[in-house]
Amino acid sequence: MQEFQLRIVPLKDNHFIIQLYQWDYKKAGEKKRLSPQKVGVLKMNKIILVRDAIYQTLKDNKYDPKTLNNKRKSNYILTESSGINLAILFKTIQPLRKEEKIISIMNSIMAMSHEEAYYWFAKISGDRGNLALRALRILLAD
Repeated sequence: MQEFQLRIVPLKDNHFIIQLYQWDYKKAGEKKRLSPQKVGVLKMNKIILVRDAIYQTLKDNKYDPKTLNNKRKSNYILTESSGINLAILFKTIQPLRKEEKIISIMNSIMAMSHEEAYYWFAKISGDRGNLALRALRILLAD
């Protein structure tokens, strides 16, 4: 299973950003894993809009959502399925500005089955990821 991590980066005035990292599988015969890859970043305005999804993910991974603040030092370790859902969410809403679209997309992603989430994660992580992201935004924003 892949490991995902949420990291909090503190900013001024009690603000923060959230970064999502993905650790690759450790290959057979290797003693160490490669460095994690940054999957996405959310700034405060988008964190506020998708906080329900973030809180639910934290609860699903046995973290108290009240610990999500700019003073948190340790990372949140997420299960593969939780990390995949957040990765899809982070990547899909990154360029969007309309609040209604962001909330609609968040609700659709959080309602996806595991199979559907894994499918879309594979699509948006592949060579034609940008095309898949555009298709996913159109599909989910309705």
